[in-house]
Amino acid sequence: MSSGLPTPYAIFCDATAGESAMLKRAVDLLIATIGLIVLLPFLLVVALLIKIDSTGPVFFRQVRVGLDERSFRIFKFRSMVNGAYKMGSRLTTKRDPRVTRIGQMLRWFKIDELPQLINVALGDMSLIGPRPEDPHFVRHYSESQRRVLSVRPGMVGPSQILGRDELESYPEGLTDTEAYYRDHILPEKLGRDLAYVERATFWGDMNLLARGIWATVRGAVKTKFLWRRRHRVALFGADCVLIAASSYMAYMIRHDFDWPQDPRFLLLPLIIILVARAVALMYFGAYQGVFAYFGLWDLAAIAKAVTLSSIVAGGLTFFVGLQSFPRSVFVIDWAIILFLLAGVRYGLRAGVRHGWRQRGQRRQKALVVGAGVGGESIARTLLEDPLCPYRPVGFIDEVPERWGSLIHGVRVLGGATELPLAVSANRIQAVFVCMSDLSDHAAREVVDVCERAGVEYRIVPALSDLLNAETFGGERAALSAGSMAVARH
Repeated sequence: MSSGLPTPYAIFCDATAGESAMLKRAVDLLIATIGLIVLLPFLLVVALLIKIDSTGPVFFRQVRVGLDERSFRIFKFRSMVNGAYKMGSRLTTKRDPRVTRIGQMLRWFKIDELPQLINVALGDMSLIGPRPEDPHFVRHYSESQRRVLSVRPGMVGPSQILGRDELESYPEGLTDTEAYYRDHILPEKLGRDLAYVERATFWGDMNLLARGIWATVRGAVKTKFLWRRRHRVALFGADCVLIAASSYMAYMIRHDFDWPQDPRFLLLPLIIILVARAVALMYFGAYQGVFAYFGLWDLAAIAKAVTLSSIVAGGLTFFVGLQSFPRSVFVIDWAIILFLLAGVRYGLRAGVRHGWRQRGQRRQKALVVGAGVGGESIARTLLEDPLCPYRPVGFIDEVPERWGSLIHGVRVLGGATELPLAVSANRIQAVFVCMSDLSDHAAREVVDVCERAGVEYRIVPALSDLLNAETFGGERAALSAGSMAVARH
């Protein structure tokens, strides 16, 4: 028969639970404080990069639901454009266009979560615990699921350690991300969180903290993602080798090929410039382009990355105690590495395009009438598209100064008077008439020659004509004009 008084065992358990909570809070406060102090220089650099990359605040502050359903504002580095959550879903989607360039890198390495150490120090969060949820989704919790709010939310949650990558859980082509999250992902997360709440202990949290750090490091290396982009990963590896070789080559050139006597010069400057250059190349999109289309804009991006990383590396070597390291090495290295990186990419482009040409040898021969901007674009498209059934073998143009010239390796054969001979001599099967590069009179002459010779021709209207179709009010007119571009005559 129960007396209604607490048993000694119950008192002991309550005391133990209270002491465990106090110990956990003390450890949270200690680690958060030390972490903020140690990481402060790094956090300041990240904050500066965010401000340089896009307009808006450094931090993203949004309401979350914490212990005992109390609301608080979470600290995160802003990784999306300013006001992103007013533009669409509360959740980040695959290939979300709202994510900034620096934000993509912060998310990849989970750096955007580091400011939550402030929330831990303030007592809003713990290092380990269920991840704090948006009030919008908490409204859908059942009574049993609300038990997850009986503990302090954490920077690292059980679902991050025991579950799979949340973004990878979304199917392709999903239209309502929030509904899918609420109906499929959230119940699984809450199930793991409730299991954690039922058996949470101090030492269990310490074990989860160690596993969480490992999961974060391991998560930065996404095997499936890297395999799908293995060619870009290989290019990144080759770039790292080139960066190291260029750095040492620049030093040797500067010192008349004498090996450095100071042992610090052998490794520390190399590490600095390797990290700075790799980050800058990723930031400026050096590994997001298509090899076959490497061109002037891609070269400009690489030049920006090389220039910025050289400046940063030069400054860092000075501030880490290498004041005697010659700064002219970075100037020499700038020229060498820019040549090497561009050379590799132009070589890859040539290789890919050569493969296209090999596959396209049996394509039908075509002439492009007009060697201006429009004709050049048509020829480039015909040359670079491996599925295109036509291969340009010559240009016809009204401007005498262009006759005999080469455009993408294709010769300008002459003017309209040479068209009949060009058609018969080259066994032309199609003629592309670029209206943006011809007068109306010249276009009519070309059409007459093609009709007399019985050669298929295609009228390609000027892009300005398509875009100026009543300032997009005449959408049907634009579509009709577009149809004319591929109409056979």
